[in-house]
Amino acid sequence: MTSRIGNVEAVIFDLDETLIDAQRGLKVAHEKVADLLQRFLRENEKNIERREIETIVRRMDDEFNRQITYDRNLWWQKILEKLGYRKTVPKPFIRRITSEYWKIYEEESVPYPDAISTLEYLRKETYKLGLVTDDDGTVGFKRRRILNLSFKGFFEAIVVAGDEVAERKPSPLPFLLIADKLATSPHRCVMVGDKPFTDIKGGKGAGMITIHIERRKWVDSIEADYEVTTLAELRTLL
Repeated sequence: MTSRIGNVEAVIFDLDETLIDAQRGLKVAHEKVADLLQRFLRENEKNIERREIETIVRRMDDEFNRQITYDRNLWWQKILEKLGYRKTVPKPFIRRITSEYWKIYEEESVPYPDAISTLEYLRKETYKLGLVTDDDGTVGFKRRRILNLSFKGFFEAIVVAGDEVAERKPSPLPFLLIADKLATSPHRCVMVGDKPFTDIKGGKGAGMITIHIERRKWVDSIEADYEVTTLAELRTLL
């Protein structure tokens, strides 16, 4: 259909920090991880303030995401090394931190207040809706998270990059696959995402119109075609 930004048939969304409030989930998950790491370090005769540990966890979470390193089991060893612990961390403890991290993250990362109403509006306007997101470092885990979403039924197609296509964002492959699943041309798709270096770069590479939803300040040179600060603002464009 003809929208204010061109001939658009499909609107494709990223998930974390685009449709769900991942920052809320991350804050609580980081606090739990900091508690576990502080306890582990004390047991190994290293006394580090919890606030310092949480700051390192938060900073390195962003760094790992920029590096597209999503396997949390690889994170904790590197974070502990940053905190001065040089020995190999026992695998059961690594798995425990990862399990606690995802459990809390999933419980606390709720949809943004305007997420469902925006999806309802777009479906009423007869747009095809798709979801393209990267895996969480473990095959099948992200798909399970999506199946638990209250709004999963809005999407006609879902692509988990890293699971069903080998390359993650910003490769154009996941974006081309979602367009194919929606039976439309990438040029008639709008990609809505919060991260310029994955969502916007990948969407542009596939030939899609891109809309950056600014949830926080990412320093990046990639510019979207349009910019919004809330999902509700999409009504002014589509």
